[in-house]
Amino acid sequence: MRRFYTATVVLLVTTPSVAQSMRRTPVVQVVEKVRPAVVNLTARQVVTLRRRSLFDDLFPEFAPPGSEVYTSQSLGSGVLISPDGVIVTNEHVIEGAAEIKVRFADGKSVEAEVIDSDADTDLAMLRVPAKGRPFLPLADQDDSMIGETVIAIGNPLGLESTVTVGVLSARDRTVTSPSTRRVYTDFLQTDASINPGNSGGALVDLDGRLVGINTAIIGDAQGIGFAIPAKRVRRVVNDLLRYGHVQAAWLGIFVKARGETTRKVRGENEGVEVADVYPESPAAAAGLPRGAVLQAGNGRPITGRDDYATLLAQVAPGDRVTLEVTERGSSRVVELRATRPPADLGEQVLLRFVGVKVTTRAKQVVITRVVPGSRADEAGLAAGDVVLQVNGERIGNVEDVNRIVGREHTRSSVMLVVGRGPFAYQLPFSMSP
Repeated sequence: MRRFYTATVVLLVTTPSVAQSMRRTPVVQVVEKVRPAVVNLTARQVVTLRRRSLFDDLFPEFAPPGSEVYTSQSLGSGVLISPDGVIVTNEHVIEGAAEIKVRFADGKSVEAEVIDSDADTDLAMLRVPAKGRPFLPLADQDDSMIGETVIAIGNPLGLESTVTVGVLSARDRTVTSPSTRRVYTDFLQTDASINPGNSGGALVDLDGRLVGINTAIIGDAQGIGFAIPAKRVRRVVNDLLRYGHVQAAWLGIFVKARGETTRKVRGENEGVEVADVYPESPAAAAGLPRGAVLQAGNGRPITGRDDYATLLAQVAPGDRVTLEVTERGSSRVVELRATRPPADLGEQVLLRFVGVKVTTRAKQVVITRVVPGSRADEAGLAAGDVVLQVNGERIGNVEDVNRIVGREHTRSSVMLVVGRGPFAYQLPFSMSP
């Protein structure tokens, strides 16, 4: 007689702990670590306008005195980068603000003090009481890889602590701001969503490093976001803290684009041609001649003027720069040490390439001499004419000319607005012989 036995099998199903769950991806772990260092910024602007109406326009003598005060608010993001309360954000987020409020991830709000800002790099620094608060230092190495995962954290459209994920799409992008027309030459590009309000927020990699400061520079872009790389941010922060302004790097080279026909005839790659070498500059000391072609700088190809501008944007006075140069079919490597632009570079550029000598009179920049046969002479300029603007900026003295040209000496031309009597003329002049 057979005996049958029954067995009961009990399956034990265990739920993994949160710490062991596959849901805790590297992205989740990075966000948990870095999000407390990203803050919400509210900048309040105050605008005073004179009361106007149709009656006021028709009968201004009867218009009542007084003005109306309007306030507006802009929202943005920032990143606490040091234990002493330094916050980095975009300059356009806090521009013209009478009051800036910082809201931390835990809900606490404090008022911020503006340390300094730089419109040319669209960066600003604030300071807040931050004892014991988490902070996120800038990445030490500039080694971000195209295609690697990056995370954008900020406050788009006022939605606090929003996280978006994408990849690093490109490096060293040249972007023109639609609103200010300023040109930025070394942006990181990502497909992580960056919308208005994200400006000033953090772009981090999967190691939790702060590799860039986000900027919503193109508001209607889809899948295209930009960030200022950490290397540039660190340089701006250090310069603003030490000097009160960002110091431009100077090699003493004026460059121009190369024609495709010339390259094909010579059998050479792309690059930029040395149009002129400033006397007693680093390039002059290294024996770099006119006509030489710059093929690469610090190991990165130079395919056009934007690449050369990016190279200078990434170095500071005192840094070594290695150039790969082609001269008459042969190649060599030239090592230079960048310096600061000459204090009178703007005056020298106007004399060298435009053909005018200027001076300051009664808070105006006045042309005192026009070189016969120069471009200025051909354009009809004369002594007594007033230079009103340089490269789109109003000027009031020669120091303004030197500052603007020193900062933008990598441009292909200098744009002047010259006044004569009631008329003003906009005139471009090439910055090459």
